[in-house]
Amino acid sequence: MIPLQVELIGEALGVLLTLENLVFIAVGVTFGMLAGSIPGFTGTNTVAIALPFTLPMTPEIALVTLSAIYVGANYGGAIPAVLINTPGTAGATATVLDAYPMSQQGDASKALGISIFASVVGGFVSAIIILFMLQPIGEIAFLFTNREIFVLGIFGLAAVAVAIGDNIRKGLIGGFIGLLIAAMPVDPTTGQRRLDFGYFGLYDEVPFVPVVVGLFAISELFYLINKSAISEDNSIETSYADIFSGVKYVISRPVALFRAMGIGLIIGSMPGAGTSVANFVSWAAAKSLSNKPESFGEGNPNGVIASEASNSAVTAGSLVPTLALGIPGSGTTAVMLAALLLHGLRPGPQLMQNFALEANVIILSLLVANVFLLISALAVSKYLVRVVTMPANLIVPAILALTVIGAFAMRSSMFDVWLMFIFGIIGFVMRENDYSLIPLILGVILGPIIEGSFLRSMLISSNDFGYFFGSTIAIILWVLIVLVLFIQPISNVVRGVIESRTDLLN
Repeated sequence: MIPLQVELIGEALGVLLTLENLVFIAVGVTFGMLAGSIPGFTGTNTVAIALPFTLPMTPEIALVTLSAIYVGANYGGAIPAVLINTPGTAGATATVLDAYPMSQQGDASKALGISIFASVVGGFVSAIIILFMLQPIGEIAFLFTNREIFVLGIFGLAAVAVAIGDNIRKGLIGGFIGLLIAAMPVDPTTGQRRLDFGYFGLYDEVPFVPVVVGLFAISELFYLINKSAISEDNSIETSYADIFSGVKYVISRPVALFRAMGIGLIIGSMPGAGTSVANFVSWAAAKSLSNKPESFGEGNPNGVIASEASNSAVTAGSLVPTLALGIPGSGTTAVMLAALLLHGLRPGPQLMQNFALEANVIILSLLVANVFLLISALAVSKYLVRVVTMPANLIVPAILALTVIGAFAMRSSMFDVWLMFIFGIIGFVMRENDYSLIPLILGVILGPIIEGSFLRSMLISSNDFGYFFGSTIAIILWVLIVLVLFIQPISNVVRGVIESRTDLLN
């Protein structure tokens, strides 16, 4: 098996490493990075826009180009997350938590360096793993049925609600509100309208882009209006030395890097989970295992590593169910699946028999794309950092214009723009009352996944709730949920008892 795969890799490299393909990879990475850096302009949008232009191309060039755009857009979301507290894509939402505070503290260059190198290493190494493990990983991903996906969604929401901030109650309330917002569209089983308040724009789905852009970007504008500049330190240096200090920091944290990459690779391989789940779980894991968990969310560089390395690992991981099972692992890979079918490739269990060369070309293109990403991102990062020293009277209108474009572009609807402003006010009120926005966002993301998996599981089991405890994976996930919810309160009680006894002895 391995010698055969090595032979296939050599053949695929011969197809991939042509001047034409390398030019298309460079263009794709650059285009994806720029598009991904526009707040609200998702990687799915970027790949979907490029899809029609690839139809006249040969299948190899088309798939290589789309893969490069996917890689570039996946990282591009980190740029506004670092500089203006706004995730460019859903996968960069957790990056905001520590990257933007680093910028406010004058470490924008270092934050960009960390995000670039963690993203590149996460994407590069995970692609190598996928290259040799596509078939067995696909078989493992197949074990996650609707039952396991439902329990995994609950676990992700519980883990993040507990990990964010110091108040578990507020975290759970935020997550519940997010689930309630996700339940506003039509009932997926009966077709009955629910909480859309008569607005057709909410009939079939809650548009994610206006929600996330409003909660982060618009709420941040209320604070920026009263500032002379984004950063309080107008003497910030934008030297490559500071950027490379971020690169060195990532190199000095191999355990954190590979832990995040592993989480992203595993969760990305599960159909429907995607980057949003992976980077939140990775961030929460990094915080819980840290010696200084209170520093997360305040500018801890390890939080940026956790988010960005897992985010990029999902890029390769999400191709596993897409290629091996014919089930898209994320919104972007759903577009990639359409591209595969349009170019005559049929993903599924027989892919590695019928289209092994093309599958290897796609995975190898991720490796080459990450190399180009490293070069291009480092080249422009020095100049991007200057955004943080721009006067507020210039940057606020610019951010406002970008957010309006991003909210409008998804569905060409002014309703989405007004929805963005509504969620901006909600975000501002929540921040003023010390409620984290992250559990709410994750609730909105996971709501359709949790509800759909739950309803399908009920149909399969004839409404038997015991079905959710009917597999080893599901039981393990339930145990983890209980531990996540109760280990912190129990540890606080135990710590209080120990401290009280110590005081009595003294």
